[in-house]
Amino acid sequence: MISRRNSPDGLPFRLYARQGKFKTSYGYKLPDGTWAFRLSAPTANVEKVAEIRRQAIEQAETLNGKFVPPDSVEALIKKYFTWQRALPATSQRKKAKGTIEENERESKNLVKVFGAMRPADIKPVDIYGYLAAREVKGAPIKANKEVALLSAVLEYGRRLGQLETNPCRGIRYNPSNPRTKYVEKREIDLMMETARERGGSYLVLALCLYTAYLTVSRPTEMRQLARQHVTEEGVRVPVGKRKGGQVQRMKLIEWSTELRAAIDEAKALQRIAGMYVFANASGQVYSTSGFNTILTRLMKHCATKAAERGVEFARFTLADMRPTAVTDRMEEGDLHITNATGHADDRMVHKVYDRRRTKRAKATK
Repeated sequence: MISRRNSPDGLPFRLYARQGKFKTSYGYKLPDGTWAFRLSAPTANVEKVAEIRRQAIEQAETLNGKFVPPDSVEALIKKYFTWQRALPATSQRKKAKGTIEENERESKNLVKVFGAMRPADIKPVDIYGYLAAREVKGAPIKANKEVALLSAVLEYGRRLGQLETNPCRGIRYNPSNPRTKYVEKREIDLMMETARERGGSYLVLALCLYTAYLTVSRPTEMRQLARQHVTEEGVRVPVGKRKGGQVQRMKLIEWSTELRAAIDEAKALQRIAGMYVFANASGQVYSTSGFNTILTRLMKHCATKAAERGVEFARFTLADMRPTAVTDRMEEGDLHITNATGHADDRMVHKVYDRRRTKRAKATK
C-alpha cells in the first residue's frame, strides 16, 4: 500500500525521488511494492538530474494512464522544449538555459487551459479569454509572458505543419505598469539584521540579495553564482541573458570590502561545499519557488520588526536589487554603470533600471 507523501513534491502518483550526497534517483513503485523503473544520476550533475526527472515524470504519467494525444497542444509544448534543448549552442533560435527553465514553469498554466486542444483549433478569442481570466486572478503581466510562450510554441507548430496561422499574432496584451520599486538602504540594513538573528537559510538568502545589490545582478545570475566565479580579481558574473547563438558573456565586479565580506560569509554558511555560493542545505541551487517562499517569510519577519520599532518598511524581492543598485550608482555619478549591469549599451539602464525621483544637472553657463 502506498502511503501519503511526507511533503508535497509535485511528482506524479507512485513516483518518488531520493537525493543522496552522491546520487539522486527517481523511481516508480508498483502496487506490489516493486519498482517499475529507477533512474539515477550524480547529484552534482544538475543538468543530468533535471533530465532524468523529466524522463521519470513522463514514464510515470504513462503508467498512471495519463495519455497525451500526439496532436494536442500539450504534446506540441513537449516537442517544443525537446527541440529547444537539442539545438546547437550556436543556433540563433536556441534560448538560454535559464529562459527554457522559466518557460517550462510558465507552460504549466497553458497546459491546464489549452493542453487538450488541437493547435489549429485555438482562436484569438480563446487567447483573449485566457488573458482576461489571468488578469482577474491578479496575474496580468504573467499572462502576457505565458501567451508570448504560447505564440512561440504555435509558431514551432507551423514549422511542423500542425496549423496554418498563429492565433497569437496581433493579440493586444494586458496593459502593464512598469515596476518602480526602490529599496531604501535602511530597509536593506533591516533585512540583514533580521536575517542574522534568525540565521540558516534566511541569512543565505539575505546575503544573496545583498550581493546582487553590490554586483548589480539579475536574480538568476545570483542564485546560480558558482564558487569558480569567485576569483582573486573579484566576482566574475555570467551575464544571464543573451541572444541565441551568442557566446556566454561575463562581467567582472572588482572586490570591495563589503562584497568580499558578503561572499566569504555566504561560503562559510554552507554545510556542503558544493558548486554554488548561495546553495541550499543540499549544496544545490534554490528553486525559484523555494527561494521565494523563504524570502516571503523573511520579509514578514522584517515587517514585524519594523512595526515594533515604528518605522516604515516595504517588502522587496531579489529582482528589486538590480534597479536599486543602478539608481544608487547613478545618483553617485558612476560612469561605469553599463559595464556593471553587463548590458551592451545604456538604453535599458536608463529606460528600466534608473528609478531616481529627482534627476540633477548643472545649469548652463
